[in-house]
Amino acid sequence: MKRILLFLYPLIIVCIAAATIIEKNLGTEFVGQHIYGAWWFTALWAVMTVVGFAYMMQQKLYKRLAVMLLHMAFVVILIGALVTHLTARRDTIHLRMNVPGQLTSSTMLTLKSFRIVNYPGTDAPLDYQSVIDCGAKEVTVSMNHIGNINGYRLFQSSYDSDGEGVTLGVSYDPYGIAITYCGYLLLLIGIIATLFSRGTQMRALYRKSIACVALLLVTMSVSAEEPLPVVDRDIAQRMGTIQVLYNNRICPMNTVATDFVTKLTGRASWNGYTADQVFTSWMIYYMPWEAAMKPYLHPDKQSLSVKEKKKLAERQAVVEMFYSGEFIKMFPYRIGHDVNWYMPGAHALPREIPVKEQFFIKQSMDFLTEAIVTGQHDRAVEIIAKIKLFQREMVGDVLPSSGKTRSELFYNSLRAQKWPIMLSLTLSLLLCMAILFTTKLRRSVNIALWTLHVALLIYLTLQLALRWWLSGHVPVSNGPETMLFMAWVVLLFSVMLHRQFAIIMGFAPLIASFCMLVAMMCGSSAHLTPLLPVLQSPLLSIHVMTVMCAYAIFALQVLLGVYAFWARDLERITALSQLLLYPAVFLLTIGIFLGAVWANVSWGNYWSWDPKESWALITLMVYAVPMHKASLPLFRNDKYYHIYIVGAFLAVLITYFGVNYLLGGMHSYA
Repeated sequence: MKRILLFLYPLIIVCIAAATIIEKNLGTEFVGQHIYGAWWFTALWAVMTVVGFAYMMQQKLYKRLAVMLLHMAFVVILIGALVTHLTARRDTIHLRMNVPGQLTSSTMLTLKSFRIVNYPGTDAPLDYQSVIDCGAKEVTVSMNHIGNINGYRLFQSSYDSDGEGVTLGVSYDPYGIAITYCGYLLLLIGIIATLFSRGTQMRALYRKSIACVALLLVTMSVSAEEPLPVVDRDIAQRMGTIQVLYNNRICPMNTVATDFVTKLTGRASWNGYTADQVFTSWMIYYMPWEAAMKPYLHPDKQSLSVKEKKKLAERQAVVEMFYSGEFIKMFPYRIGHDVNWYMPGAHALPREIPVKEQFFIKQSMDFLTEAIVTGQHDRAVEIIAKIKLFQREMVGDVLPSSGKTRSELFYNSLRAQKWPIMLSLTLSLLLCMAILFTTKLRRSVNIALWTLHVALLIYLTLQLALRWWLSGHVPVSNGPETMLFMAWVVLLFSVMLHRQFAIIMGFAPLIASFCMLVAMMCGSSAHLTPLLPVLQSPLLSIHVMTVMCAYAIFALQVLLGVYAFWARDLERITALSQLLLYPAVFLLTIGIFLGAVWANVSWGNYWSWDPKESWALITLMVYAVPMHKASLPLFRNDKYYHIYIVGAFLAVLITYFGVNYLLGGMHSYA
């Protein structure tokens, strides 16, 4: 039986990995039909489950209750998945307003109302809400809030362009979901029991790793013929505080300016001028500024690589948007319940806007330009103040507070600085080298490590807190945010456990620095934007945070694995790495199944074989292998164990980066 498992387990991993690559080329429908939905794929899982259960009985795993609960949970989850695969029904139903539609032979549905709820003061969707009449009652269906009618679960799929109809997804799976959720509950109980049971490997590993503390502490620019016309720094800074509609959120113009200049030049300033100065000067003196930026917009294309040509196209598109006025929608006006934002000089204004306000929208920017060009500083300040007053009078209830505006200006200046990240990376590399190759200056190295930890924690906490406050949601909704969160977790984890596992403190800043570097390199995806309606769920934050905590621990294990080749006490380093393996795998497991619950609540389907889901499962299966060293003698050899752990991190890299940038899928935003 053991040999059968050793054949089936990696075979399933290879099949899932191959399916994600095939899906990229042949499409989701093809792999759904020929791999994930094929009889042979189901048979592989079924045979492995049966053989695995028999092997558990053969090894008398029932004598160790905590471990038995953990393994039985996966058996129950797989049984639930099989029941769902065999009995669940999924379909869609299209409903028009007040026109009955048939759900079942005895159930008719009628759409009574549909509305799109926007973020206050913007046209960015916050939620889609449908009220459905099924005869006996009315059911509200919205994002992350499915409707339930006689066991049939309804969820938002799409809506008609005229707003008079919706398409709802329909899912009927009363048995599979119930069995699977029982498996999730059993899994949680098994994890808790394993963590606190005295009869598991964790206790012995903890004692071994603690014993090594004492030993580890011991070893431990553009030239021009004429000067560019530039807006006065004070005027540009004041203009940077004017609120605009950008990326479907209300923010100071300084945010737009910072993103604009960074996109063009790679930095948040240019030639000694601030982002506000570059942005506002280009608005007013557009011909000389376009000429000055020619190297960024019209280089010699023959010498460019494909990647550089793509970046050039992006820069040119940004400038086109700049000229079209998309970045300077600064004049709001409320018509009914809707707030619309208009650019300076807009001509096609609605008739509902009074003539006085129309004149101000069309002419105020011209007056401001005239004041700036003629050097009338006080006049320019007065006009900027009038634009702000106009905004407060029109939509003062939805504008960010002055405190929030100042915080965003500070955040923009903070994120524009690249030197803290490069300095952190340099110092952490030097400290790692000092730990590995010298035993001198121990006290100085420890002081430097603590100083770097504290500085990075303050820096990251400030960044994450500001992003949370300004965006209105927990900052774990995109790649840069999750990288910053992972860096923060690694450092916090290191500080919390520094007494028990001092060696971790030497590696944590290096991992955190690399995470911050990746976040910085993500560029435009780091913008503050409103959450998509489907992401408006507390389960999202918990799901992402638990998974990123697991990845942070896996990253620490990699550095421990590398360090193990120089360590004098290999056995104790191995014990520490194996001790970290348990919470990492358990956190990843909890994160995956929380994601399944979230998907079930949002889309009525707890598993869809999306590439990110598939690779997360592969990562879990890969890291679960070394937890079974009693059955796999290879992992009793310390060096082989560390080689495997270092190699296993490739699955994490593919899950996080490979899916996002190569394979795509529903999770490619993360």
